[in-house]
Amino acid sequence: MAAKLLNLVALSSLAILACSFGATPVNALSVDSSPNFARNMGHHAVIAKKKRADSRRCKPRPSPSPSAAPTPAPTPAPAPAPAPAPAPAPKPSPNPPAPAPAPAPPSNGNAGGGKVGIAWALGDDPALKNFKTNKVSTVYTWSPWKPAGVSAGFDFAAMLWGPKQLSDFKRLVKPGYASTVLGFNEPDHAGQANLDPGYAAQLWKDNIQPLKNQGFSLITPAVTSAPGGKTWMKNFFSSCGGCTFDGLALHWYGTDAQQFIAYLTDFHNTFGMNIWVTEFACQNFSGGAQCSQDQVFSFMNTVTNFMDNTPWVTKYFAFGVMHDMVGVNTANQLMAGNGQPTDLGWDYLT
Repeated sequence: MAAKLLNLVALSSLAILACSFGATPVNALSVDSSPNFARNMGHHAVIAKKKRADSRRCKPRPSPSPSAAPTPAPTPAPAPAPAPAPAPAPKPSPNPPAPAPAPAPPSNGNAGGGKVGIAWALGDDPALKNFKTNKVSTVYTWSPWKPAGVSAGFDFAAMLWGPKQLSDFKRLVKPGYASTVLGFNEPDHAGQANLDPGYAAQLWKDNIQPLKNQGFSLITPAVTSAPGGKTWMKNFFSSCGGCTFDGLALHWYGTDAQQFIAYLTDFHNTFGMNIWVTEFACQNFSGGAQCSQDQVFSFMNTVTNFMDNTPWVTKYFAFGVMHDMVGVNTANQLMAGNGQPTDLGWDYLT
């Protein structure tokens, strides 16, 4: 009897419970199927996944709060490097008088015996006269062409740069036209005269050596300061039997004045000839830092003092009496925009 009573109570409870629930209507706005929703859900899912992943990694040390971080100082505009003490440096530059500068006495008391030369690439530009002082004697132009300004008191050295100038050289270079003939320009360099030593020797014998009997001084081809230059010169001399030379020309570019001096000394000792330095500058062609203006002044003063006081250096020609320095450090420029010498130019000329 008791069991029947319990079954009756259970059935009654079940009926009451079933009646309390009904079907729930679906609200269309309860599901957002718009693209924004899908995109936002995806974004949040990524964030959630990232947070979970982050929770499994070693956390970095917390960065200081923005208020605690020091404010970086603004980067100042590069201040000009402090100028080194004016070097044993530039000799005082006289103010150039007009129209042409008067020769100034050399500051070291040694005029160099007229050793200073002008390598001139500006044709008949009248500014050439601005570069004549009592130290300056000779002009050359990398060619047989003589500029009109040579009449201002310069000697002229005609150059046979290479075979392409041969017809003009033979037409122009006659007795009285010049005092000196310079041989080929950097025949060891592929971008310059670029001559085989044997062929260069034959050109010399045919076109330059005969001028010796007409009163010309004959100066060798000028090789570069690359290691192959010295070898080229040795091979040229070996091939040029019967040739005569009144001096040996060379070029040198670098940044160490003592290396320059050592190079000249080595060529003099090797070949036993007086030296004509027909190009030189404080210039780095090896990809490193270039000379500063102060370093250029120091270099110039050191090497010219050496050459002025060395009997076997006959002439020297600094590279830079021009407006376009054709890739050479402009700190070596000897001519200003107005055609007058720069401060370095005055240092060189006096």
